[in-house]
Amino acid sequence: MRKALLLLPLLLLACAPKKAEAPQAEAEPSRVQVRVVEARRGVLERAAQVAVTLQAERDSLVAAGASGRVQRTLPAGSRVAQGEGVVFLDPAPFQEALAQARLALAQAEANLERTKNQISGNRPALLAQLEAAKAQLDAARRRYEEGKALLAVGALAPLDLKTLEAQYQQAQSAYESAKEALDRLDRAEDLRLLELQVEAARLQVRQAERNLKEATIRAPFAGEVVEVYVKEGEFVGVGNRAFRLATTDRLLAKAYLPPEEAARLTPETRFLLRQSGQEVPARLLRKTDLPGQNRLVEVVLKPEAPLTPGPAEARYQEKVAEGILLPTLAVRAEEGQAVVYAVEGDRARRLPVRLLAQEGDKAAVEGLTEGTLVVYPVPEGLREGDLLEVVR
Repeated sequence: MRKALLLLPLLLLACAPKKAEAPQAEAEPSRVQVRVVEARRGVLERAAQVAVTLQAERDSLVAAGASGRVQRTLPAGSRVAQGEGVVFLDPAPFQEALAQARLALAQAEANLERTKNQISGNRPALLAQLEAAKAQLDAARRRYEEGKALLAVGALAPLDLKTLEAQYQQAQSAYESAKEALDRLDRAEDLRLLELQVEAARLQVRQAERNLKEATIRAPFAGEVVEVYVKEGEFVGVGNRAFRLATTDRLLAKAYLPPEEAARLTPETRFLLRQSGQEVPARLLRKTDLPGQNRLVEVVLKPEAPLTPGPAEARYQEKVAEGILLPTLAVRAEEGQAVVYAVEGDRARRLPVRLLAQEGDKAAVEGLTEGTLVVYPVPEGLREGDLLEVVR
């Protein structure tokens, strides 16, 4: 009896109706944790370098302008001003030649002056000779005409007429000579010849003066005497090189680039010249319009600090493209198309873009609005519409 009483509560509990269980909450979709980068417009550049040669801004081989024996020279390494003498020839032969030229000029001028005086005094005499010759010609003509008339009537022998004819011809020749002498005097032919001789003598004087100046071979511009090609006592001829002059304190860096690379260089491009551990900024001075025979364009740079003539290296940032700059890991290739994933609300949006260029860890693209938040790097398996959690 007592056992039955103990089991009764258990039976009642088992027969009691069960309460309804509460429904379980639905599981929230998982989110992909990503990092983002803001799209910004800019210029994609790459580091470039090219071998250059540092040369003097002005470099000249100066030749002798006159022939002579070298008397003395300045040593190589001398700094000279414009017009300063570097090589000095023996001036004595040039001074003697100038003295002779001046003497020849004085003689030519004296001859001209004497001839002018003679002409002014000879004209009356020549005119008188012409008048006398004309009178004699007229008399000889009359005698000859009378002789022919006498011969016709038999009053004169033929031999006598021949004598009268010869006298007439002789008088005519004398008249022509006198007339020619007066005409020549009036034309002043002898005077013009002497004037030409004076001009030639003056040219000789100017040439001798110029040769005397060329006895000192001077620097055409201020610079440093790099090398002297003649020695004291040697003979140097006209056109032979005497010394080399250069502006060693003003150098230019010359490089040769393919036309497409040279076209990307602008005055704003900054260069850095490296030589023997020294770095000096430089700027673009000029570049040729057309390639040379080597199909390369000459590019000339101007260093902003002193360097040494010789080889060096130029480094610069070369413009590759201009557009929206993104890390390369933010751009993915899908089905032959470059795409990025932007954050729109809390979901991923797939945006196709055009890849302009890629350099190192950066890429330049088009087709994206500046300021867009772009997933970077793109997680493996990310798709359009995936829920995102941006990790700052």
